[in-house]
Formats: sequence, C-alpha cells, structure tokens
Amino acid sequence: MRPLSQPVPKRTFAGNASYRQHAEETFDLSKRVYVYRNLHKNCWSVRQSGKIVDHTHFLLLNNCRYLVGEAGRQRVLKERKKNVHAGISGYVVNSVPDKDWWDWAEITYNPYANESFMGKDGYSYFDEYWYFPVYNSQYCIIDNKKVEAINMISDFPSRNT
Repeated sequence: MRPLSQPVPKRTFAGNASYRQHAEETFDLSKRVYVYRNLHKNCWSVRQSGKIVDHTHFLLLNNCRYLVGEAGRQRVLKERKKNVHAGISGYVVNSVPDKDWWDWAEITYNPYANESFMGKDGYSYFDEYWYFPVYNSQYCIIDNKKVEAINMISDFPSRNT
C-alpha cells in the first residue's frame, strides 16, 4: 500500500520508441489523419491524403474532430447494415499531456441511438453515467476498442474546458 503522503499518479500516455519511429515513418505529421474502426480487421484504419496508410491498435491524436456523415448514418438506419460514415480526424502526436484520470472521458458512437459521438462521464464506483455530445477535443487516445478524450467541446457546459 502506498503511503498517504504520496500523490495519486497521473495518467501518462507517451508512445514508446517503436511507436514514435513507426509514426514518423508512416505518417506525415504535418497533415491530418482520419481514423475509423475497421470491423473486418478488428483494428483502427488510418487514412491520410485519401489513402489508407496504417491499421493500428493504438494512436495518439491532437486537435481532434469527431465527424459523422449524415447521409451514411441515414443509410445505416435504413438498411440496418454498417458502413464507414463516422470517424476521428486529427494530427498524430507522440505523447499527450499528463492529466489525472478523471479529466478524461470515454468517447462512443452508436448510429442507432445518437447523431454524434458521445462522451461518457460519471462515477464508476456507483455505476452512474451520463452522456453528452462531443464535436472536438484537444487530445484523444485511440486504444484497441476504446477512445478517450480530454478538453472536449460539447453541448454539455460543465465538460467544456
């Protein structure tokens, strides 16, 4: 057990040396990428300048935009069949700033339930959660099947930082 005098560790995500090397070799770091969930390969597909440049399980982005194509969403609702119509656009970075775990919110998207990406916030100890629309964030962490963001812009005033 940790003594009470020590601070709670902050959540740090920095790509290791192999991540940084891969990012620098694969992406043009001065251009935006578009990332979407690839259901066939069970990973994230990364598109830059109109070409798929990578399939990955982990990515760090800066200046993120959460984009939903309304026509594609309507097609999903009508046909009840999934298609690529939503994703995250941003700049690939090697690390994100140190922040406490409660500053981050999980980001989800369900075309049947919502028109936009939604942030999940609440108290896991009590299983109390609420959702709010998210359009932009300063940073996001794209992990195997989860996306988390910090400094979001949403319709939920208390989460706008």
